[in-house]
Amino acid sequence: MTIYEIRLANTRRQIKERQLMLKDLANLLGKSPAQVSAFAGESAHKNIGEQIAREIERALDLPRGYLDAPHDSHGNGTIVGTTGRKLPVIGSIAAGAWCEAVDQFNPGDAEEWVEAPGPVGANAFILRVEGISMEPLFTAGEKVVIDPSLEAQPGHYVVAKRLSDQGVTLKQLRQEGSEYYLYAVNPNWPERIIRLTEEWHICGRARWKIVDL
Repeated sequence: MTIYEIRLANTRRQIKERQLMLKDLANLLGKSPAQVSAFAGESAHKNIGEQIAREIERALDLPRGYLDAPHDSHGNGTIVGTTGRKLPVIGSIAAGAWCEAVDQFNPGDAEEWVEAPGPVGANAFILRVEGISMEPLFTAGEKVVIDPSLEAQPGHYVVAKRLSDQGVTLKQLRQEGSEYYLYAVNPNWPERIIRLTEEWHICGRARWKIVDL
């Protein structure tokens, strides 16, 4: 495969896994749907060049160079960098408290510490996925880097906390008109759509999935 074929395959897989429309990707890129269709649509006739590839990676919070490397059907092949910054790995219960944390975790506050795959905000943490509501994109036990310093836009994956019971969930943020929703990508999940009311607080945006090989 040429690098252009690899970039196209990776871009289309990201669109499919994130359940985005071409117009959603266009919004994230600040381009028209016609422009995005030209290099990522079913009848794409333009190559994804260096500049566009890097723009897509930034828009989808992918590591630089991600689109240039072949990945399997699950997107495995995520590279953990060498930032020297360690992030705490926590479950959903601890994450509820972390959403309100001002100071960083202390060494004894997490069962595991993992090196950040790239630059992150001061209060970033790694959420250990629980449950099956986001399968097959996120499966139980996988680790996802959550960065509260990043602005969440429709199409992004976010961690949200329910204020009534401090429950935390990983979902996709979606918008319909002026309303925002938390969306479960698993088609078999009974409650796929949750309206984002004042009861919910978005704690942070998912930036990377760390794959243990």
